[in-house]
Amino acid sequence: MTLPERTRKVLERYFGERVTPELQDFFETRVLQGGEWLFHQGQAGDSLYLLARGRLQAWLEPADHGQARLLGEIVPGDSVGEMSLLSGLPRSAGVRAVRDSLLVRIDRKHFDALAATHPRLVMKLAANVVDMTRRGSTNRYRQPRTLAIVPLDDHPRTAAFGTELVQDLGAYGQVARVDQSRIETVIGSGLDETMGDNICEAATEWLHEQEDQCEFTVFLTAGPTGPWAELAKRQADLIVYVAESTGDIDRASASLAGQEQQDYGAQHALVLLQPGQGQPISGTAKWLDAITVNFHLHLRAEQPEDQARVTRVISGNARGLVLSAGAARGFAHIGVYQAMRELDIPVDWIGGCSIGSIMGAAMAAGWDQERIMSTARQCFVQGKPFSDYTMPVTSLIRGGRMSRLLKEHLGMQLEDLPIPFFCVSSVLDDGSLNLHERGEVAAALCASAAMPGVLPPAVVNRRLSIDGSVLNSLPVNLMQQKPVGHILAVDLSSQKNYEVDYESVPPAWRVLAGRYLPFMKRYRVPALSTIMLKATEIGTLGQMRELGARADKLLQPDVRGFGITEVKTFDRIVDAGYRCAMVELAGWADEQQGEGNRPPSPPK
Repeated sequence: MTLPERTRKVLERYFGERVTPELQDFFETRVLQGGEWLFHQGQAGDSLYLLARGRLQAWLEPADHGQARLLGEIVPGDSVGEMSLLSGLPRSAGVRAVRDSLLVRIDRKHFDALAATHPRLVMKLAANVVDMTRRGSTNRYRQPRTLAIVPLDDHPRTAAFGTELVQDLGAYGQVARVDQSRIETVIGSGLDETMGDNICEAATEWLHEQEDQCEFTVFLTAGPTGPWAELAKRQADLIVYVAESTGDIDRASASLAGQEQQDYGAQHALVLLQPGQGQPISGTAKWLDAITVNFHLHLRAEQPEDQARVTRVISGNARGLVLSAGAARGFAHIGVYQAMRELDIPVDWIGGCSIGSIMGAAMAAGWDQERIMSTARQCFVQGKPFSDYTMPVTSLIRGGRMSRLLKEHLGMQLEDLPIPFFCVSSVLDDGSLNLHERGEVAAALCASAAMPGVLPPAVVNRRLSIDGSVLNSLPVNLMQQKPVGHILAVDLSSQKNYEVDYESVPPAWRVLAGRYLPFMKRYRVPALSTIMLKATEIGTLGQMRELGARADKLLQPDVRGFGITEVKTFDRIVDAGYRCAMVELAGWADEQQGEGNRPPSPPK
């Protein structure tokens, strides 16, 4: 058979050589509609597929028949099904179309014939399988190519959002702007409620041409219902709902009633247009309770940095910042943030653990580095939260001073932060991980920084929780699931071995005497709180190295000389983070400003 030009080029990109007419006879095409399953988990693996157009998702059904888990997405140029074809084992996961998709299929009979006559192509296929296995499944967010913009009210700012987004996306490549009038011109008639799937049949080829020629195809709708809105959402990788934050939530929610089943596997985002003029963001929880989305963004009036951030996130070019645990060494995060601002490297999504969550929340609140530094000095140096000692029943420190300081300075809701933010804590009873993205900021930070034995456990959903560093000190894997294109991580774990000058730990009286009496030998023995913190750190050192390697850029400021409870060296620790970031990020900033910041062009 003769394959379409684009389909042939997809094959050539995958196999790395020209696909002759003779080779094309081994393959056939298959079209999937949005929401249709390519195959289900457990089915016989009798064929391999290459995705030419559209987008697919791989889903894993757990053995206990619990909730299915998204393994990842398949985009044009990717293959799927090769593991089962080569091994003869059943499909290990199910694959479903997010939107209308075109695939190239080769069954087992033709694959065996291809292996006999063109072994080089089969070796290339095997190499791709080995590479996929080596890299593993990171479930990393895949950049959207087609966007549906869906207004939820009639406000002028809402109506203008799509047009402004199309203009801003031009910085990342060519954009095809498609509205109802343009699609009606293509099909030669108006959209009719009775046309059903014929709408897609008449317009599909033209839409594919737009996607071939442009980095982004943006469908502009007038609302969530109607033939055009349904067609647009069916073609979208990402559906963006837009609403005035002060608008009628019930009306917006009612307009989406019954839509979830028709949106297939596309990602959903909510952009809330905020009034700006220094007014604090509030009430986001009501929107998120009414409308189910994968993520939300705030766009304040007359805030160009918000508009730029929204564009980067929606286009898949956002920058995520992940801040590790490290106790007092976490002051280095302030220096990193200062360097990023001086180098004009914006932060679009922030994730953190323990002290990294506290510093990250201040950044997500929109504070500049001067405010973060002065507040951190006031809270951690002058406020002395680690000297709030109590009877050691559940912890050495009472924790009340820490909680009060956090509520005083960060007394807002996580979902209301202008920059998206998350942090993690560890459930004490079963060792699961809490992901904090909604609720009180101070409560989430108290849980994330509840260092075992040092600070008391926090109560999260009626369960005791402790410091997130017990399970995940550097949550790069969680950031990979967010709509970011570049991840910068800051690792403050110890990178040096220390030797002691004694054969066994001396008794307590000798240690104390060495500290306070000039004629006694001074023993280098860590304090009880330091031992507890270090015990927490060493349990995840291997994981931190593995997660750090997943980041696009990993910073490791030289904080080895600072104790993890040494708050008096505040300025020196901040400076260590600043100096490291200025050296490491200068070249990275230049790269991000160049071609490295542009989305990949589609196969032509």
